[in-house]
Amino acid sequence: MHAFLSQPLRAAVLGLALCAGAMAQSAAPVTPASAPAASAWAAGEYRWHIDDRNGEPPYTLRLYVQPLPSGDYVLTGSLLLDDAELGAHGSARLRDGQLVLDLTASGGVLQAPMDEGKRRLYPKGKAPARVDSAGFATMRALLDPQSLEGVVQRYQTNVVTGHHVQGPMYANSVIRRMP
Repeated sequence: MHAFLSQPLRAAVLGLALCAGAMAQSAAPVTPASAPAASAWAAGEYRWHIDDRNGEPPYTLRLYVQPLPSGDYVLTGSLLLDDAELGAHGSARLRDGQLVLDLTASGGVLQAPMDEGKRRLYPKGKAPARVDSAGFATMRALLDPQSLEGVVQRYQTNVVTGHHVQGPMYANSVIRRMP
């Protein structure tokens, strides 16, 4: 009885497979995607200084820009601080005549020399000579599409050795294109 059922079952499966193949061949051809939108921002690497205008040295933002067919952009690179280099990634789009960049940067340092900002997190005389830290920042930049300069809003926080928290803090900064 087993052999009798298996032969018709095999024939049915083979018939379904042949019909599915024939139906796939007769389906309407796939039309190619529309041509990519004209890109206002060329692919490549770009660098900026981000200045909080608080007397401290500016940060350096380095991003590689890749246009997408939708007209948006993928961004990846780094944010260089005075004592750390954070990985940065995000997206950008042209809206209301401005390039809008949304970025996240994260990273940390191991055994970095103590700076005054971190020293203030510890009781007097209890700060270690060197410190580990990890943190992140979220940023939104509004840039002029021609000059690629503008403003950037940033929210960030950092946790250092001993679970001391630096931040959260907000900065509204100037962003200038580097040559």
